[in-house]
Amino acid sequence: MFRYLPWAREGLSVLFRLLLAVGLMEGVRSGYFAGLMPFYAPERLHLGPTAFTLAYTLHQLAENLSKSLGGLLAERVGFGLTASLAAFTGLLALLLTPMAQEAWLLWAMGLLWGLSMSTLYPGLMTYASRIALPGREARALSFTLTLVMPWVGIGLVGVGQVAQRHPEVGLHLLLWGQALGLGLALSLLRFRIPVPPPSRERYPLFRLLLFLPAAFGQTFAPALVSLFLLRFAKERLGLEPVELGGLLLLGGGLAFGLLPFTGRLVDRRGYRPALVGGLGLLGLAMLRLAFAPSFGEVTLLTLLAGVGFSLFMPGWNGFLAKNLPQENRAAIWGTLMSVEGMGVALGPVVGGALWESFGLHAPFLAGGSIFLLLSLFYALFLGRGRWN
Repeated sequence: MFRYLPWAREGLSVLFRLLLAVGLMEGVRSGYFAGLMPFYAPERLHLGPTAFTLAYTLHQLAENLSKSLGGLLAERVGFGLTASLAAFTGLLALLLTPMAQEAWLLWAMGLLWGLSMSTLYPGLMTYASRIALPGREARALSFTLTLVMPWVGIGLVGVGQVAQRHPEVGLHLLLWGQALGLGLALSLLRFRIPVPPPSRERYPLFRLLLFLPAAFGQTFAPALVSLFLLRFAKERLGLEPVELGGLLLLGGGLAFGLLPFTGRLVDRRGYRPALVGGLGLLGLAMLRLAFAPSFGEVTLLTLLAGVGFSLFMPGWNGFLAKNLPQENRAAIWGTLMSVEGMGVALGPVVGGALWESFGLHAPFLAGGSIFLLLSLFYALFLGRGRWN
């Protein structure tokens, strides 16, 4: 079995504990803000939607804007220590939730919780890249994210199903999940990410600017339509929410099912074709959706987008693994994640302005155009002669 894994065998015990700990913390976070708070805050805390949604906004801003510092701390102070601190802060926020009768206390907890979690993803991705086997870096990073992200849905759906009937039970489930995450993190309290010896060659810092367009655009483009997808599907495509959910499951399942093959392709043939081709396919699918195709064509476009994402994800991760400098890698990775977070934050408001000004199809046209421009950008700048 170990022959097929993209990580070195010596680092698997630590990696799997980190994946489970970060996954549990991610599941608890989504379960808390999206599954528990819509029921718990109005009924038990007597706080309206604005109060707990603002707590989530502050939480996200605190995490995303401090990921550069968080990555630096994870690498310099010790990832086991910072992960344990994040798990403890989350547990403390859960324990204090029943006492948050004032909105400012809920906001303060969300802010501190977000700051503590800013170390998790830069540290996890840096460690996964450091223990990746030579020639398997793209698969290692893609699988790392794939193993963590399902916990978001597990927390949301699992806690939401319980909290709508028994909010206190939902909170207790979150406490047990966070306590388990804290236990796993504490088992790695003294763990530090291995740091390679300093390189004598100076890294051309201007290269970092070439990572920023995709870091921002890959989240900004889909965020343009994220809040209007249900309405667009109903009004322009004639799809019910269940049908839309089935299509999203189809595309997502295809994307993640193809990752072992597309990841191997990237590791063997290079990241350029996958990065350029994946962005191009996503752009074409999004542009065509804007013109309200038939259900059969929407299904084909969903499959096309799934293939595009399965190419883009390892292509982007392979691009980062091969070209990010080894020194202060976690801090630089955190900076890119902050840029990605800004795309998530700004996309919905820009999409709303486009919808109001030009119609419901406009955000899809803008998002598809952004993906195509990014594909063209990297086709030009990742040419062998120019990049090397």
